[in-house]
Amino acid sequence: MIERINGICYKNMIDYGVRNLEIHCDLLNSLNVFPVPDGDTGTNLVMTVKNGLKAIEDAGEDIAPVAKKFAQAIVFGARGNSGVISSQFFKGISEYFSTSENVDIELFSCALEKGVNAAYEAVAVPSEGTILTVIREATQAVKENLPEIESINDIVDVFLKQAKISLENTPELLPVLKDAGVVDSGGAGIVYFFEGVKKYLDGEELDLAKEEIKGNYVNYADFNRQSIFYGYCTECLIQLTDDKLGIMEDFDKDGFKEELSKLGDSVVTSFDDSKVRVHIHSITPEKVLEFCHKFGEFLSVKIENMSVQHTEKQKEILVAAKRGEYSFAVVAVAPDRLLGRTFIEMGADAVLISNENVSSEDYIRAMEKVSATEIFVFPNNANTVLAAMQAAKLYEKAKVTVIGCKDIAKCYSALAIIDYDEENIEALIEAVNDAISEVYTVKIAKSVKTMTYSDVKIQANDYIVIDDNGILAAGKILEETAWNAIDEAMKKDEKSIVNLFYGLNVSAKQLEYIEESIREKYIYTEVCKIPTEETIYDLSVSLE
Repeated sequence: MIERINGICYKNMIDYGVRNLEIHCDLLNSLNVFPVPDGDTGTNLVMTVKNGLKAIEDAGEDIAPVAKKFAQAIVFGARGNSGVISSQFFKGISEYFSTSENVDIELFSCALEKGVNAAYEAVAVPSEGTILTVIREATQAVKENLPEIESINDIVDVFLKQAKISLENTPELLPVLKDAGVVDSGGAGIVYFFEGVKKYLDGEELDLAKEEIKGNYVNYADFNRQSIFYGYCTECLIQLTDDKLGIMEDFDKDGFKEELSKLGDSVVTSFDDSKVRVHIHSITPEKVLEFCHKFGEFLSVKIENMSVQHTEKQKEILVAAKRGEYSFAVVAVAPDRLLGRTFIEMGADAVLISNENVSSEDYIRAMEKVSATEIFVFPNNANTVLAAMQAAKLYEKAKVTVIGCKDIAKCYSALAIIDYDEENIEALIEAVNDAISEVYTVKIAKSVKTMTYSDVKIQANDYIVIDDNGILAAGKILEETAWNAIDEAMKKDEKSIVNLFYGLNVSAKQLEYIEESIREKYIYTEVCKIPTEETIYDLSVSLE
């Protein structure tokens, strides 16, 4: 039995937790298929916690620096709502550890409470029946049973036992889960993480036979003579040597960095006694190595082609040409380059391209691409709003306002009314929010399962109509389902413009049917068709 946690133990607990998450990653994603197959909770949780784990690979006995590093790194890597909430939970725990040499039973119990408080504070309107409920009730069980707890193992056992009970009850608290016949995917992730922790504390091996090792696979045939243009990320660790440098005290750190900066950008150097670590982005890595070799010998060298990295990560950032000096800039998210270019043409200064949930670090990278004292961020996805808000708190070079825009259709309407000459920022934000509030949107996608949602009966492969409140209707034929949804919305509140954002699976004939149906019944309504490369949602429709 373990009664105290030091830095090495804490790192191993996290390592086993992450590995168990990876084993169950596909299962967690499958829980998150409602109402369309965009499930990625497992992926988000793994990548979130793994970002923190990478920062503590060299963990020592003292838990304070380990916990501090982990707390900082996990926040930057947070992806998706569950990722952001879990990052705050683990951050709260780790910050409570950051002033201790080791952690006993009472301290661990208090840290869990701090973690729960931090997680709840991260959400503007906490929703029960989610990961929040699971960590809160599990932590409460630890607190109530503390007099009988004799080891860290006992804490994890009590936490895990209650977490499983709470998880099974999430459908009773959140009707959308009950309708889908699933438990909360984020809460399930917490259970699997702590199951991994328990296995480490109990000295058990993980059942790696169940693990599906996943990697980023790159089709190298996609590259040609014109496609390698991002350069190379070069990293090396240099041992300064007397035969090349002479007296160590004569090593000019500032001069070294200055000369290195002439060979590329994103230069980061760190100096530790007689060793130098270098990170640089350069199109001539051979010149970087030649320069560094003048001062000593390489202990390690890593060169990665950033064009390949770019393809693997799919986190491209489109940046607009400079439009002059303005007091504010706009950063938006788009699922594909085609729509991203449209947003740039409409005035966005930077567009983060991603067909998956973006992290706080991704948002910060996009913010770094613009120069302004104020930045407006359009997340355009309900699952990345929390990550955007977390990034806004972390970014110190500008005041960041996260616009509560949760889909691309509303972003399109908002960008159309932004006055870049407006000096009254508060008035501008108000105008943007007003524009968004006047837009009604629905999305249409194929269902992955047979189910009944409220009074709507759905068969697998039916086209379902979704708005902010849930599923409205279902149909067998895309164009008819879309037209019926638009007609119902127009009957309630007739609008003057209908925007059709159509994906790769929508044909010209289907679009023509929808457009003609609108024009025939609503003769004064303008219909705009905006192409995207979307594959999950066949159509996103906005009425304004």
